[in-house]
Amino acid sequence: MSYVQWNPFRELSVFRTPVSRTFRPGPVTEDGGTESSWTPAVDIYETEDHALVVSADLSGVAQKDVSVTLEDGLLTIAGERKFENAGDKGRVYRTERAYGSFRRSFSVPNTVDGDGVTAEHKDGTLRVTLPQKEDAKPQRITVKAA
Repeated sequence: MSYVQWNPFRELSVFRTPVSRTFRPGPVTEDGGTESSWTPAVDIYETEDHALVVSADLSGVAQKDVSVTLEDGLLTIAGERKFENAGDKGRVYRTERAYGSFRRSFSVPNTVDGDGVTAEHKDGTLRVTLPQKEDAKPQRITVKAA
């Protein structure tokens, strides 16, 4: 039997991916620094009527600061959460929310009806509904006796 030396920092590596994904450096600014960026959490699911739904957690992001595009089979959600000025609140002792720009892109199947896509921003959640084309929906075929 061989022994493996225990390394406590190796166990911390499971936290590295979610944390670095959330707080990775953003684009370079004119002064050579980096603009903060963050990644909103997203759920993607299919409804009973076979529409795909992309639900993104955008709390604190104004509707006017969000853009949704569908081009060449790629759905892109982009926007910016602006830092709330501390001068309006007095002294700030702790800030844990991430601020800055974000961009998420997802490939969508060619069965999506691009003309029927809708987006709704409500209570901090963006919900993009991507209906499928009628001919792409499953059809029930009756089996007849021969």
